[in-house]
Amino acid sequence: MRDILRAGLRVLGLCVVVTLASCGGSGGSGVALPILPQTSPPPTSPPVTGELEIRTLSNRADMLSDGDAYVEIVLPKGADALDLAVDLDGRDLGAAFALRPNGRVLGTVSGLREGRNLLTATLKTAKKGARLALTNFGRAGNIFAGVPIQPWVCATRAPSAALVNPAGTGLSATVITQVSGLDADPVDADCNAPTRFTHYYQPKAKQGTDCGYAPVGANPCFVEYDPAKRPADAEIADFTNDRGDTVKSLLRVELGTMGRSMYQVAVFFDPARPWTPWAPQKGWNGKVLWKMGASASGNRFQQNPGLAIFDDNALRAGYMTVNSQLTNHNDNNNEFLATENIMMVKEHVIDTYGEIRFTMADGGSGGSMMQTVPASVMPGLLDGLQTGVSYPDAVTTWIETRDCGILWRYYMTAAGTGLTPAQRAAIEGHPSADHCTTWVYSFLAPQNPVLAANCGPGFPDAVVYDPALRPTGVRCSIHDVMTPVLGTVVDVDRNVKPNLPYDNAGVQYGLKALRAGTITPEQFVALNEGVGSWDADMVWSGDRVAVPAPRARALPSSMSALYRSGLVSVGRNLAQVPIIDLRPQLGVDIHMTWRTWQQRARLDAANGQHDNHVVRASGAYTGPAMFRQTFLMMDRWLSAIERDKSGDTKERKVVKNKPADAVDFCIAGAGNTEAELVDVGFESAACPVKPYESVRIVSGGPLSEDVFKCQLKPLDFASADYAGAVFTGAQQNRLKAVFTDGVCDWRKPGVGQVPWTPTSFRGGPGGQDLPAVPVSTPL
Repeated sequence: MRDILRAGLRVLGLCVVVTLASCGGSGGSGVALPILPQTSPPPTSPPVTGELEIRTLSNRADMLSDGDAYVEIVLPKGADALDLAVDLDGRDLGAAFALRPNGRVLGTVSGLREGRNLLTATLKTAKKGARLALTNFGRAGNIFAGVPIQPWVCATRAPSAALVNPAGTGLSATVITQVSGLDADPVDADCNAPTRFTHYYQPKAKQGTDCGYAPVGANPCFVEYDPAKRPADAEIADFTNDRGDTVKSLLRVELGTMGRSMYQVAVFFDPARPWTPWAPQKGWNGKVLWKMGASASGNRFQQNPGLAIFDDNALRAGYMTVNSQLTNHNDNNNEFLATENIMMVKEHVIDTYGEIRFTMADGGSGGSMMQTVPASVMPGLLDGLQTGVSYPDAVTTWIETRDCGILWRYYMTAAGTGLTPAQRAAIEGHPSADHCTTWVYSFLAPQNPVLAANCGPGFPDAVVYDPALRPTGVRCSIHDVMTPVLGTVVDVDRNVKPNLPYDNAGVQYGLKALRAGTITPEQFVALNEGVGSWDADMVWSGDRVAVPAPRARALPSSMSALYRSGLVSVGRNLAQVPIIDLRPQLGVDIHMTWRTWQQRARLDAANGQHDNHVVRASGAYTGPAMFRQTFLMMDRWLSAIERDKSGDTKERKVVKNKPADAVDFCIAGAGNTEAELVDVGFESAACPVKPYESVRIVSGGPLSEDVFKCQLKPLDFASADYAGAVFTGAQQNRLKAVFTDGVCDWRKPGVGQVPWTPTSFRGGPGGQDLPAVPVSTPL
């Protein structure tokens, strides 16, 4: 007992007085002696080395939106999270941050005011810290995409009359709003409204059945329920995602407003369990599939993004699925604006649900443009692309549309009517003369600013542009929604119009057909005399008395903005993403197969190869078995890149982690069943997909078709351009009158064809360089 007491006193470091007897002595006078403490060095903390760092995880620190940000504080080696103090402009945020179970110090910063906010983190004992400026924008956007177009009609809970009175016009009319699907009407002019959450469960009886995920139809796999009356576990099917986590089969769909548009998020979500960004529920595998929409218009209505959110392949794997009105090309022809919207919605997802492992995208036609352009504008925003019936971007696609249109009009003239269908096909580069006609009837009208229907269903004619009656009215074309990027010009009629990049000065239409002997020198001369051009109001110059018909001459400023922004897709940036190109061979259709080779030409020009681009070709529209095979292939590809922790560049990781079966592939049918997925060899005689060309390529232009305005060279009749074709003196004079400044020199880059650079249009059309991504600074 005495030994125990003594040991205890030593630990406490006390100096007490006891008798010798009590200290275990053998007797004595009982003189009290002190027991000296047994001292040892106190335990020491490891030294704190390195610097503290603040990182915004949901977005760049200078592009945050909606008042919050998900943040990580990286502590120096040896630091203690309990020693950390965090404040936002002097407001204590210490309670928002903690060392989470994943070993990281994480928290959500809320209450950001619009503009600059200063976040400070310090270690009280170690006297170290850092600061990071957080720049917050409103939920309406204009972070870098430019001033939003007006007018814009907000969607409402039920159809209702809304006044449209474009500023500065003196015009006004009423229109019926679109139905939002939300529970309340907008609360401000930016169309913001309270978010709606809809919950679905899969009944136990449906477990294991292949009934799909959309909660519609005669035999829906999921049934809506009230989260306050959640079914009992025994009534709910089990769901196991692709990483083996089993949860109850409960879906939640979030429908909200952002960027004046609407977005949706669908994910496995149990309202009876907690969900934080640092500890998401296990039903979500951490991956996102973004569903992109097709077509194109000059829409002026906020709209619900639709049911594409219920993607069977993605949801059954445990993906979160996302779609947005602004990534539906029929609702928004401005992919730069779509890029900003993807960034904002992804930030919201990370703030709310947690960090994203990778983001896969899919979509056909206009939905392919909604993948390649954002991946070019902002590398890293999308990680893997599945493009169907694809085009590299919208802005260069209209080159072919407008060329087909002027040829269509020329064929109605006395000289043009003499060209046979075979000659017309040769001039156009297409399998038949009917292919250009499909462009004319599909997408010539959407470029016409006087058509109210281009602004959306029911848009009032009374406020729409008419060059004579309403010159200040709303211009309803797919090009006018691009004015935040392109800017405007005052035309010869003194009306303000978009600064369009479309130019055909120097273009020798039908050049390859002339070389091949398919058309005569006289037909070549007459074609180039009469083909003319479209102006910004879609008026054809060939209707004028003047011969030759005037050609379009664009300003270099319009083109340089498109190149530097990434709206013309950038081969170097696209090398950072796997691309699986689903390319069906269709009949007479606008989705012509040469576009696949166009994409490869851009990749080859930028990178010397196209190893990240895989073609899955078919003899008809891609079927469900082919879609599923492609989805799983892309998932394996992105998962392999995710596991690659080497120091290689992103471009190198994409190529070296490509699955062995991710090769060019072609089937004779559509791929509706597994049995149809039999490769006949891409570019073999048995493959139905053939390359062909475009009007501009037949005119000598590059396969990449990314030149709006060519540089010119002198007209030289001895040039190899003409392959020995002989022109009479009169024909030479007529061509000199057409090409007064010369003809296209396709060996040179296009006029204004500048390199891509991170660009913002917040300060106005033309664009300004974005600053470098901000990082925290040590205190």
